[in-house]
Amino acid sequence: MDSFQPRLPQQRLPIATFEQLRLWVEQTAQEYNPDAIVLTERAVRVQSLPQVGQFTLGVSPQFCAIVWGNPQPGTPVDVGFSLERHHLETFLEDCPLKKPLRNRALKHLQGYELHRDQQSQLTLNLAQFLSDHHSSMTSVPSTASGTHQMQDALQQHRQQEQLLKQVTTQTCQSVALAVLISNTVDRVCRFLDLDRLCIYQFDNYSQDEAQRGDRPQAYPQSRDCITYEALGNDSLPSVLSRQERVNWRFLNQFRDRYQEGETLVFQETHLRDSLPQSSRAYFEALGIQTHLTVPIRVQGQLWGVLLAHQCDRPRLWDHQEREFLEHIADHLSVAIYQAQLYAEVQQQKETLEQRVEQRTQDLRDALVTAQVANQTRSDFLATVSHELRTPLTCIIGMSSTLLRWSFGNLTPKQRDYIQSIYNSGEHLMELINDLLDLSENESGKTVLSFSEFSLTQLAQEMFCMMVDRATVNGVHLALDLQLREHQDRLCADRDRLRQILFNLLSNAIKFTATGGQALLRIYWQDRDTVVFEVADTGIGIPEEQRSLLFQMFRQLESTYTRQYGGTGLGLALTKQLVELHGGLIKVDSEVGVGSKFTVRLPCHSSCVLEQQPTPPPRTPLPPRKGHVVLVANREDDAILICDLLTAAGYHTVWMLDGSTALEQIKMLKPVAAIIDRQLPGMDGCELTQLLRTLPNTQSLKILLMTDPLDAEGLAYCKNQGADICLTHPIDPEKLLNSIIELLIELPASNEDSE
Repeated sequence: MDSFQPRLPQQRLPIATFEQLRLWVEQTAQEYNPDAIVLTERAVRVQSLPQVGQFTLGVSPQFCAIVWGNPQPGTPVDVGFSLERHHLETFLEDCPLKKPLRNRALKHLQGYELHRDQQSQLTLNLAQFLSDHHSSMTSVPSTASGTHQMQDALQQHRQQEQLLKQVTTQTCQSVALAVLISNTVDRVCRFLDLDRLCIYQFDNYSQDEAQRGDRPQAYPQSRDCITYEALGNDSLPSVLSRQERVNWRFLNQFRDRYQEGETLVFQETHLRDSLPQSSRAYFEALGIQTHLTVPIRVQGQLWGVLLAHQCDRPRLWDHQEREFLEHIADHLSVAIYQAQLYAEVQQQKETLEQRVEQRTQDLRDALVTAQVANQTRSDFLATVSHELRTPLTCIIGMSSTLLRWSFGNLTPKQRDYIQSIYNSGEHLMELINDLLDLSENESGKTVLSFSEFSLTQLAQEMFCMMVDRATVNGVHLALDLQLREHQDRLCADRDRLRQILFNLLSNAIKFTATGGQALLRIYWQDRDTVVFEVADTGIGIPEEQRSLLFQMFRQLESTYTRQYGGTGLGLALTKQLVELHGGLIKVDSEVGVGSKFTVRLPCHSSCVLEQQPTPPPRTPLPPRKGHVVLVANREDDAILICDLLTAAGYHTVWMLDGSTALEQIKMLKPVAAIIDRQLPGMDGCELTQLLRTLPNTQSLKILLMTDPLDAEGLAYCKNQGADICLTHPIDPEKLLNSIIELLIELPASNEDSE
């Protein structure tokens, strides 16, 4: 049996077998779909066929088949049979059917695709059908012979389908390309009873692909040679061990035909006529009498050819065998293309892994660079803290002393100069402190110290601090406390909240013109949230520039910077401090009308806000006068403190060493002692502890100066006996106020009430 090809000779079968095939097509088409088109014509002229014949076809979206023949009484029939869609399409185009019927049949064929497993099942059904009919027609020898012939053809077709299915399965399982090709060549060679089956691979395929850069090679680069071979008889010579490139160059003569997908067969006479002398001698030495070549094309490009050799006899290749080898070549091309894609994916994977590794290394290098830069910044800020704040403290302290207690009469101009020095020093100290605070916040080193305090007292303190500055700028500052009797207490970091309000009020006063107003309002939004509002009637902020407000070193416009000054650190620090408290800050503004900053802070849950009535203020007496002992080895700080206390009316005694200071303090009986923790010979905390153990110095007022400490460190100093702890650099004003506070004597009545 041969697949239906109109221009090729048909297989000769008995008339009974031809009729069985027609009956099978009719029944099977109806079984698949009751609406299938089934046509049977007894005499019809097909343009591509040389004679009038008969045919039966069945067409549905699930099934298609055609059988055609030219029966003559008493003679076998040339039969064509096919289950392929393109064969039916060709037949329908040539067959003189009515146009509506032909169009309907062609429509059924659209989208129909017969898979290999379906074709195998149909072949089995056909074999079973013929076998059943053969058992009932054994009395007719010609019919039995035709049936056996058809069954043998179907059996061979089934074996072909099984072999193709095995190749497909290995391809889907991603078997190594070399293994798949080798197994396929061996099986096909045995199945077709060939003497030799080889694969010749063109070198220029690999070169063309490499030049175009389409994809990487999935196999080693060939050199126009045989790459795979299977022998049907071990006694035959192998071409793998005795191949020279010159003997196979004749294949390039037919490259264009192979590129078009043409299968070429060379018999012994053709071999002598078509091959060059060197190749003919080579073929004679190998004993090749029939040479068939089937091209292997991968994605339209010629990859190689499948070579089938028959050495024991000239072989006539029927259409079915040639078509089978073409199917094998198609399956191999799919496997080769899949291997190429896999190699491409692997190369892309390796490239991606290399890029990821390189990117990871770049990120690590960037992280190290950032860490080094951060450490450098920390070192720089530490240097700024020590090298700038220490001399600034002396500048501020000495100018403040001259303004408060001048040693001689100062002219108005001299006093103005000293005031300018003091103001500039204070401003520079504020900028340095803001910069250091921002650095600590960004590094996560800022620790809030929560405590319970009075909102009213904090608000009045801020009002008294800022009212003079507002008056100088011609701005009216107002305070609006909307606090009920039991809403005066708040648990937060008092110093940080004071810094937040200071920054907001400073901006409100700075950006408000003469005659304008600024307001601080405090109220509770609910039981757990307190609200601070700072409003002004200043220049206002354009909406498109509000996103710059809380960024470091950013001002709204260069004109504002020139007119009002500033580095843009205040609001950035304010926002960070508010967020450290778990609060929120927002701004509402209108150009030419004013701005309002609103801060909402939660009440810290760790503080017990049991509202206690604020005790009435006690009336202090003036501070006592007397000796004040200073124990410090830092000369600049010591000279500044001595001058400050002397100008305030205290007799100051300066001592350098802590170990010798103990005996002198017992002799002098001072009213207060100012002790630096960093002392030669004895730590300041040790000296303080010893003073607390002596009978005549237990009530001595002690102020301890120390480097910046955390809450635990400050608590330790207090436990050693210090009344007040101040951190370097020492603020002269704060030190003097602390001494005055320590030396204030309370009335006897108040002391008794405590």
